Amino acid sequence: MAIDRRRFLKASALQAVLVGTGSGMAGMGIVGCASHPGAAGVEPGTNPFRHGVASGDPLADRVVLWTRVSPDRNRMREPIEVGWWVSRDRLGSDVVASGRTRARPERDYTVKIDAGGLEPASDYYYGFESPTGSSPTGRTRTLPVGPVDHVRLAFASCANYPQGFFNAYSCIANRDDLDVVLHLGDYLYEYGNGEYGDGTPLGRIPDPIHEAIDLEDYRRRHATYKSDPDLQAAHARFPWITVWDDHESADNAYKNGAENHDADEGDWSTRKLAAILAYHEWMPIRELPTGLFRSFRFGDLVDLVMLDTRLHGRDAQPPSGDDAAARDPDRTLLGDDQTSWLLDRLSESNRDGVIWRVIGQQVVVAPLTGGTSFFNPDSWDGYRENRRQILDHLEQQEIDNVVFLTGDIHSAWAFDIPPAPGSGGTYDPATGKGARAVEFVAPAVSSPPLATSVHAHRLIDGIDERLPHLRYKNLEENGFVLLDLTPERVRAEFVFTDPVGRRSARSHGERAFETLSGSNHLSRQDSPAAVDDGEAARATRRTG
Repeated sequence: MAIDRRRFLKASALQAVLVGTGSGMAGMGIVGCASHPGAAGVEPGTNPFRHGVASGDPLADRVVLWTRVSPDRNRMREPIEVGWWVSRDRLGSDVVASGRTRARPERDYTVKIDAGGLEPASDYYYGFESPTGSSPTGRTRTLPVGPVDHVRLAFASCANYPQGFFNAYSCIANRDDLDVVLHLGDYLYEYGNGEYGDGTPLGRIPDPIHEAIDLEDYRRRHATYKSDPDLQAAHARFPWITVWDDHESADNAYKNGAENHDADEGDWSTRKLAAILAYHEWMPIRELPTGLFRSFRFGDLVDLVMLDTRLHGRDAQPPSGDDAAARDPDRTLLGDDQTSWLLDRLSESNRDGVIWRVIGQQVVVAPLTGGTSFFNPDSWDGYRENRRQILDHLEQQEIDNVVFLTGDIHSAWAFDIPPAPGSGGTYDPATGKGARAVEFVAPAVSSPPLATSVHAHRLIDGIDERLPHLRYKNLEENGFVLLDLTPERVRAEFVFTDPVGRRSARSHGERAFETLSGSNHLSRQDSPAAVDDGEAARATRRTG
């Protein structure tokens, strides 16, 4: 039975609290999705909901809802009563779930609700109320069940606040054709202002101004990023599924340390736990006892597996050029338990007849060595036996249709993934035959593109000749990737934005690649220019 939202609020204990504070809610309307520059249809967060709203980790019957209530300076240690609602319509006249909770100081006044009792493959609107105001209205979507013929998502990574504007998020927010947004890590950067981008000229100085080290630092850094209107708009428009990479804690982090962590900054385990706690507080993520790695099923079409290649099981990176260490079978990127979990998920998905297996993770899977002594020790090249375990499992279990999605490297790439050396498999670069899987790598949202790095030449000089499995690269632009999945094929469209030195919602498409079901390799396709507002995609969805 539909619940009248105003009647619910009047009858709730929350209403009594609001009346007691002299701020009745009965006269408040739900804040609609008013437009703002660069992200159509979403109102940015206003006090006390200045960090907006978000949803994430959708399942067929539930989704995580998130917001933060900014406390009054005179009541910094007191909990704040919060009401929440989920409705089938934007105006909140058909409420299907609602409740009340408290924003507490020990959780930095963040609020997360795992709202259940929802219908599969359905759009919902949601929002929050406090004694002093209403949140923006967000939109979310549950996952489908049973036969599914189409899923469309965007994925992105590496957003550096002082380096530039989040134009990729603006372009994503302007679309209306996505089921979910994936973020593959480096959602924020720990550096102090000026250490990796000076935000002073753009008015984008991160808080705190120094490097984030303790819990309060990480909380304030998350707050800085969530203040961005384009990020708020993208969060409010679609549900997100996220994983961290290294910069949510410290550069080149691993299980027991990080390159950007010194002894005078304290104990690494304390810093790591602080970063993880702040991430869980500030992100719309379901907190599981097993950790960050988890999976999502989109009916019979897609199994999405999200990995933690950073903090869970990773051993320290080997020195670049130390081939013996990179091949050491005792060294791991995922950890034994996460590796076993991944292999089990892949086998289970294959047995269940799911068509595509998409793996969202952080660092490049495809070999980048190409016979040279130089390799990126932070990528899977530094953990080759762990990579071989996965690729051999795909061959032995006859598992096809595996698509790796990657961020981290501030550039766009498309690869066939050949068999691991010594596995007995062969790969024909002319036809793609013999490839075990494919990989798409997203460009950075606003971090400097790889081509601007003074060390990039060590990786990219002669790379087209060295890597026969490389199908595409763009090392010079920022952007994101659209991934379109049907039973017949997966198509990736690389979308690039205007330079991040100014705020813009313009984008262009340069290349698109497909992998056909059962082929395990890529073919190049023509790519139409990306539509800024997603109107063409909306029309396709309406008629398809």
